Amino acid sequence: MITKAQVLQANIDLHTKLADVYKETEPHYRPENRARVENILIHLAKTAGNNSLLDIGCGMGFIIDIAKLHFRRITGIDITEAMLEKVNCESETCDISLQVAEIEHMLFPDEEFDVVTAYAVIHHLHELKPAFAEVFRVLKPGGFFYTDTDPNYYFWEAIRNLPEGENFSAIIQREYDAVRHKDRELEEKFGISPEILNMAETLKHDSGGFKAEDLKTLLHNIGFSQVNIFYEWYVGEGRVIHSTDMNDCAGQIRSILYEQLPLTKHLFKYLRIVAQK
Repeated sequence: MITKAQVLQANIDLHTKLADVYKETEPHYRPENRARVENILIHLAKTAGNNSLLDIGCGMGFIIDIAKLHFRRITGIDITEAMLEKVNCESETCDISLQVAEIEHMLFPDEEFDVVTAYAVIHHLHELKPAFAEVFRVLKPGGFFYTDTDPNYYFWEAIRNLPEGENFSAIIQREYDAVRHKDRELEEKFGISPEILNMAETLKHDSGGFKAEDLKTLLHNIGFSQVNIFYEWYVGEGRVIHSTDMNDCAGQIRSILYEQLPLTKHLFKYLRIVAQK
């Protein structure tokens, strides 16, 4: 059985090696995704209050770079010092501080933050329950917990069930390779062993990602009063957005797929959580 200490060290090793190239390898930084996330953060700042935000697993500051335009105080925590060194803390309107810390053991007072974010983080954890309980503790009453871009179990299951050796479309082949062969790519490009990747993302590789219904039950049991789980980024959405003759169709297609849920849940790659204390 993989221990928490092993998962922590694997994540430190993984992200230390990726620190210099992370922005080039991750789709988070694409303009269409940044705009999507900014709209979410603006809504949370207006709804929960914009005095304080805690960004868990802040990495190189993807969330911080956006949130500092809309919040007065931001605290970022991460377990990888090489990532924290890349965060831009400059701001004329926001007080930004950083700490090396684990989500399960945060040294913050109870009810300290209006909003807690964890972007593309929870699949890097060893166990969800203690992490979510700690988030609940540091949130103010009425505050929001926002996570994003974590693997949807039903999409992973669909990809894993595809037969090997088939001639897929370019889009499906890319997703197939990303699910089944990402470890090879990281090993070839950056010398990261498959063992480190699998251990760093154990909740993705061992469990196949997350089921929305399981996350909702867990968060309600911890004490969150409202929990909404959203499916994000359907297969081919990026192509639709970047196609000049189809750009306006991206939202329409998403709406149609949402109307057909839960039948279409395997077509979305990621999950987003918005939970209120």
